[in-house]
Amino acid sequence: MKIFEEASGSFAEKVNFVDENNVFVGYDLAQDCCEDAGWFISDKVEKTTEDDHTCSVDVDKYVFDTEFFESKDVYDNDDYEGMAIFRLVAGKDEKFLHLYNCHNGYYGHGFYFKVGEETKESGTL
Repeated sequence: MKIFEEASGSFAEKVNFVDENNVFVGYDLAQDCCEDAGWFISDKVEKTTEDDHTCSVDVDKYVFDTEFFESKDVYDNDDYEGMAIFRLVAGKDEKFLHLYNCHNGYYGHGFYFKVGEETKESGTL
């Protein structure tokens, strides 16, 4: 899998993940005020974005599990935290890609999960 980040200034505007089977996840990261949007990869499905996570995991040998997708929406008072989660596999090893956005309900970031030309999932966090 390859990870492509497009940056403007010092901020990433979008990130795309593409595996060797032409499976694609794209995420709009254009930052607005009063939000925290990003992505990370971990060894398990995370319940929250509050812990420290890394974006520097070697995923060259991984491909997407096209049958796995999970989303989480948490509303706490006036705040919203949304996550879209994708499973990555390499033999018996697995990792999970998390896209997230925490905001006051006003800002959103779109994502797409495509297998070839077929859109498996899409939405806004």
